[in-house]
Amino acid sequence: MTTTAMEPTAESASAPESRSPLRLLRKVGVAIAGVALIVAGCVMLVLPGPGIVAILAGLGLLGTEFPTARRLSTRLNAYARTAWNKLRRKRP
Repeated sequence: MTTTAMEPTAESASAPESRSPLRLLRKVGVAIAGVALIVAGCVMLVLPGPGIVAILAGLGLLGTEFPTARRLSTRLNAYARTAWNKLRRKRP
Protein backbone atom coordinates (compact mmCIF):
# COMPACT_ATOMS: atom_id res chain seq x y z
CA MET A 1 0.00 0.00 0.00
CA THR A 2 1.41 3.38 -0.94
CA THR A 3 0.71 6.67 0.75
CA THR A 4 -0.25 9.79 -1.10
CA ALA A 5 0.96 13.30 -0.35
CA MET A 6 -2.22 14.01 1.64
CA GLU A 7 -1.96 10.92 3.91
CA PRO A 8 0.38 11.20 6.88
CA THR A 9 2.76 8.34 7.50
CA ALA A 10 2.87 6.51 10.82
CA GLU A 11 6.08 8.28 11.88
CA SER A 12 4.87 11.80 11.14
CA ALA A 13 1.49 11.23 12.79
CA SER A 14 2.99 9.94 16.05
CA ALA A 15 5.68 12.61 16.43
CA PRO A 16 3.40 15.54 17.47
CA GLU A 17 1.40 13.26 19.76
CA SER A 18 4.52 12.16 21.65
CA ARG A 19 5.63 15.77 22.26
CA SER A 20 2.23 17.05 23.32
CA PRO A 21 2.21 15.63 26.89
CA LEU A 22 5.72 16.94 27.50
CA ARG A 23 4.73 20.37 26.23
CA LEU A 24 1.67 20.40 28.46
CA LEU A 25 3.70 19.22 31.46
CA ARG A 26 6.24 21.98 30.90
CA LYS A 27 3.50 24.60 30.55
CA VAL A 28 1.87 23.45 33.81
CA GLY A 29 5.24 23.43 35.60
CA VAL A 30 6.08 26.92 34.40
CA ALA A 31 2.63 28.16 35.43
CA ILE A 32 2.94 26.70 38.93
CA ALA A 33 6.46 28.03 39.46
CA GLY A 34 5.58 31.47 38.08
CA VAL A 35 2.48 31.83 40.24
CA ALA A 36 4.46 30.64 43.28
CA LEU A 37 7.08 33.33 42.65
CA ILE A 38 4.40 36.00 42.30
CA VAL A 39 2.67 34.90 45.51
CA ALA A 40 6.00 34.82 47.35
CA GLY A 41 6.74 38.30 46.01
CA CYS A 42 3.40 39.60 47.27
CA VAL A 43 4.17 38.14 50.70
CA MET A 44 7.62 39.75 50.62
CA LEU A 45 6.04 43.15 50.01
CA VAL A 46 4.81 42.96 53.62
CA LEU A 47 7.60 40.84 55.08
CA PRO A 48 11.32 41.49 54.60
CA GLY A 49 12.57 40.46 51.20
CA PRO A 50 12.85 41.52 47.58
CA GLY A 51 9.14 41.44 46.79
CA ILE A 52 9.16 43.46 43.58
CA VAL A 53 12.08 41.48 42.21
CA ALA A 54 10.30 38.19 42.93
CA ILE A 55 7.10 39.42 41.26
CA LEU A 56 9.01 40.52 38.16
CA ALA A 57 10.89 37.21 38.10
CA GLY A 58 7.59 35.31 38.30
CA LEU A 59 6.16 37.33 35.44
CA GLY A 60 9.33 36.77 33.44
CA LEU A 61 9.07 33.04 34.02
CA LEU A 62 5.40 33.01 33.02
CA GLY A 63 6.36 35.04 29.95
CA THR A 64 8.38 32.13 28.61
CA GLU A 65 5.14 30.23 27.96
CA PHE A 66 2.32 32.77 27.97
CA PRO A 67 2.33 35.82 25.61
CA THR A 68 0.06 37.91 27.86
CA ALA A 69 2.46 37.54 30.77
CA ARG A 70 5.33 38.51 28.47
CA ARG A 71 3.57 41.75 27.51
CA LEU A 72 2.73 42.55 31.13
CA SER A 73 6.28 41.79 32.22
CA THR A 74 7.70 44.09 29.55
CA ARG A 75 5.43 46.94 30.62
CA LEU A 76 6.14 46.52 34.32
CA ASN A 77 9.89 46.28 33.74
CA ALA A 78 9.81 49.52 31.75
CA TYR A 79 7.75 51.20 34.48
CA ALA A 80 10.12 49.97 37.22
CA ARG A 81 13.16 51.12 35.23
CA THR A 82 11.62 54.58 34.74
CA ALA A 83 10.77 54.88 38.44
CA TRP A 84 14.27 53.77 39.43
CA ASN A 85 15.88 56.33 37.12
CA LYS A 86 13.69 59.10 38.59
CA LEU A 87 14.75 58.13 42.10
CA ARG A 88 18.41 58.09 41.10
CA ARG A 89 18.19 61.56 39.55
CA LYS A 90 16.63 63.04 42.72
CA ARG A 91 19.52 61.91 44.90
CA PRO A 92 22.60 64.16 44.87
